[in-house]
Amino acid sequence: MNRSQKIIGAVSVFLYTSITIIPIFFALDRLILVSGFNPIYWVQALDKNFVSQNTIGFTFVQSFFSTILTIMLGFPIAWVLGRYSWPFKSFLRSILTLPFVIPAIIAAMGFLTITGPYGLDIRTNESTWWFTLILSHAWFNIALIIRFCEPVLSTLNPNLEEQLLLLPNGVTLYSRLKTLWIPILTPAIAAASCMTFVFSFTSFALVKWITVRDKTLESTMAEVSSSAGIQGYMESSSDIVLGASLIQFLVLLTSLWLMSVLQRNSRSKWQQANEKVAQSKNFRGWFILVPAIFFVMLPLISVIIGSLRVRDVNENSSSFKWSAEGWSEAFQGSYSFPPLSEALFNSLIYSCGTLIVAVPLGYALASTIHNLEEKNLSLSKILEMYTMLPFALSAAMIGLGVMLGIIKLNPSSAYDFRFLPALAHIIITVPFVVRIILPALRSFDLSYDDNAKVLGINSFQRFLKIKLPLMKGSILVATVFTLAMSLGEFGASFIVARNSEWVTIPLLIDSLRGKPMKDPLTVPASNAVATVLMVITMILFLIVERFRNKNDRGMF
Repeated sequence: MNRSQKIIGAVSVFLYTSITIIPIFFALDRLILVSGFNPIYWVQALDKNFVSQNTIGFTFVQSFFSTILTIMLGFPIAWVLGRYSWPFKSFLRSILTLPFVIPAIIAAMGFLTITGPYGLDIRTNESTWWFTLILSHAWFNIALIIRFCEPVLSTLNPNLEEQLLLLPNGVTLYSRLKTLWIPILTPAIAAASCMTFVFSFTSFALVKWITVRDKTLESTMAEVSSSAGIQGYMESSSDIVLGASLIQFLVLLTSLWLMSVLQRNSRSKWQQANEKVAQSKNFRGWFILVPAIFFVMLPLISVIIGSLRVRDVNENSSSFKWSAEGWSEAFQGSYSFPPLSEALFNSLIYSCGTLIVAVPLGYALASTIHNLEEKNLSLSKILEMYTMLPFALSAAMIGLGVMLGIIKLNPSSAYDFRFLPALAHIIITVPFVVRIILPALRSFDLSYDDNAKVLGINSFQRFLKIKLPLMKGSILVATVFTLAMSLGEFGASFIVARNSEWVTIPLLIDSLRGKPMKDPLTVPASNAVATVLMVITMILFLIVERFRNKNDRGMF
């Protein structure tokens, strides 16, 4: 590393620590000051308080069954998509992985519309809430199974199976599964399962709106966040937050470590082939793909239809009419919620602010890790793990960390500092930027840089003329991904946005949906706002898909 690289590395690590670690450290210090340092008591407090009773069991159980259902629904799709050739395959892959980037609040609105009075009208039966939550989690995470498994299947040399059929241990289906398919697919399926479990474990928007009475650790933390860290006032809230945070941190850290190990093992050691060689035609797969596309698109279409379907108050309550009144309500706003234009402006301001900080900072951190790999591999691994720390923190934990950390530094900033939500978004997005940029840097041909040095080109010029053009695809993906995540972020924003003027699009959807259901415009207006967010997200997703490496095994 030259001097300029060392300076950039030191500055980026300092900024990352200041933005991410210090607020969380201050928050923990504040909570422990109120509650005392007793981790066993923190966990026990969850079951002792009526607000948080049964949250531990419910969180684990729903996450487990959500993961199982996701695998059951996602693997057949990954199989037919990866094993067989299809017309417009890129388009099909994009449609089937669309839930991957759709904000959870939109998924919640979609499933509420399907199961509510505007759809199947089964919301009055609480027994349906559980399965609806599990199904919505499966819908939300199905793209993970496809992203992890489909590249493995689509590039496997078909000669392996043909050769196995000629051997004694390849005669039966069971023996082929045992000898070939299980060893090949287990790492990818297990890695996808870990990530699915993590997302289900930290689910907030879906739990908040679908299972009204049952709460996860994440939704419980969000519920008590306003009173946490205040000495002498509802101090049990601090116990609940600390207990929930501790459990979440340990589960997320373990799951992400296991996923990392499994993902490394999923890098196929078997014979590879080009997609066109590896895949064959089998049109019976349409019997899987068509229902899968319908399943993926139904909640999204329901949101659009729900924005135009208004209950007729002049007739029977089951009577509906087609109207744009919900859109008018969303754009006009009222005394209880701002207009859509204001929420959209706030979301764009926060996403742009997040982008300005997260992408350059993430690139600098990724570049520092990459440079250290040549000189000090151990230090580079430590720094890489350090930048991934927010992955082990849920959105609610990050939101609480930012809120309590800012209160400790300057209490008035919790209500006066307009860009406070963007700070939470930066903490969430920087690790993703690092994960996107770092593989691109590792694949960069160093001979280009060496030749430029011989020609006397300085480091800044080498970046502009060599690195930037070669890496523009990854940088664009990181940019668009950051924008999409910031625009759709709900959990942390729900906690941090204490000022009514800071309402974002997801928070506006939440506010609109929280209005009395007697108002016939409650559902249409919330769906109208959700439609706007969905369209923006889908456009960003299509841009990402244009530049994403199709052989990526995993999230990116």
